[in-house]
Formats: sequence, structure tokens, C-alpha cells
Amino acid sequence: MGEEGLDMDALMGEEGEVERIKTYVEGLDDKIGGGIPKGHIVLIAGTAGTMKSSLCYNILYHNALKNGMKGLYITLEQNRSSLTKHMAGLGMPLSRVEENLNIWDLGIIRTSLIAGETWLAILEKDIGEYKEKVGLDLLVIDSLPVLALISNLKDPRTELFHFFEWLRELEVTTLLISEMSEGTRIYGKYEEDFLADTIVYLSMYEVDEVTVQRRIRFVKMRNSNHSMNYYTLLFENDRFQVTRLISQTMLE
Repeated sequence: MGEEGLDMDALMGEEGEVERIKTYVEGLDDKIGGGIPKGHIVLIAGTAGTMKSSLCYNILYHNALKNGMKGLYITLEQNRSSLTKHMAGLGMPLSRVEENLNIWDLGIIRTSLIAGETWLAILEKDIGEYKEKVGLDLLVIDSLPVLALISNLKDPRTELFHFFEWLRELEVTTLLISEMSEGTRIYGKYEEDFLADTIVYLSMYEVDEVTVQRRIRFVKMRNSNHSMNYYTLLFENDRFQVTRLISQTMLE
């Protein structure tokens, strides 16, 4: 891709400023200082149906398309074909960015298993080799609870702490998806929220008996002066955008 096709504002910052990764959610980046700080470990937490996976894919997809960034999406909850079809239906076909974006599912990772090695160790090895051979700027793991489950962690808090430290040393901006239960504000089962640099909370809010809206809030973001307010998260015409909260009064 030539420079004329790149979003140069997303790739360059003023001297002394934190380099940031745009979310490409219309109206959001200017509320969080221009985007997610490069190299952050980001916890994307929310209940079912809040479009956590789609939001993460959106970030990888548009940074691959507009900035030539290398992305890897690891899906542990569905297969590669299912995810690819779903995202194509949202206007983000893999065929447009497959030079810069790859998708792994559980079947692909299992082929690398070696007797005597832990599943998590194999995953780290595969990601590290991928970065060395192909290059890697953005990583998504979908999801963290499933990763802990299939890794059969004996001491989840300690082992996930070491995994987070390994991710920091990898120097890749990482989005970790975490599924939350209804009615709770516990963002991570094993205190991952304390380890993460950024926490993004997605929720469903019942405006009235028939109207439900998705909401997004940046709970924390290190090295940033960011809005901590809730915003309505919309997906229309193949694009994400945020608006001020849509209240019952505005709907009437």
C-alpha cells in the first residue's frame, strides 16, 4: 500500500506524545485522546450481545486496511469460517485485508501441540513465531475466560499474571475479550482488570420496556486524559459510532 492510502495521523504523533491506535469508531477517538495507547493490554469486558468481538475486529480490520498494520485475531469460541462470514456480513470482508490480517481458531492452534508442553506455552510460542516471521501490531484473543479454561490453569491468577507480562514484552497492542455476567461489575474473573492498561466496558441498557441500547465506557486508560462517561454505541451502515446517551425523553 502506498503512502497516499495510509491514515498518516494514526501512524505519527507529535514528539513526546503517546503513539495511539485508532478505534475507527466514529466520534470515539477524540474522547479518548486520539485512540488506544500503542502497546497497551486492553480488557474488552461486557455481557452477551454487546458486540465485543465485532468491535475488536473493527479495530484490527480498519487499521489493516488504512494503515497497513499487521493484525492477528485468535478466536477460541467459534471457528474461523463462522467468524469470517459474520464479519463479512458487517461490511468487513477478510478478502480486503488478508495481506495484513489473519484469523486463527482453536483447530489451527491445536495442530501445534507437542507432548509435554502446556497449551498456553504453545500459544505463546506460536504468536511469537508469527510476529517474527510476518510482523504483528495488533492482537485479539477471544476470549480470556475460554483461554483460562482450555489451558487448564492450576493457579489462574499467577499464570495469567505471567501471561500479561509476556504480552508486554511482546510489544504488541493486545485486546483481550472478557465475558461478564448480568448484574455484575466484575470485569475479570482472575483480577485481570488490575493487570490491564485499559478497560473498555460494554453493556446493554433498557431505556424502556421495548427499547434497549448498547453503551460503551472507558473505565480506565493509563497515560491518557480520557472521558469516563457512558456513550451510546451504534452500528449502522457498516460502521460503528458513538453518540451522547439516548434517553427516554429523546425517544419520545
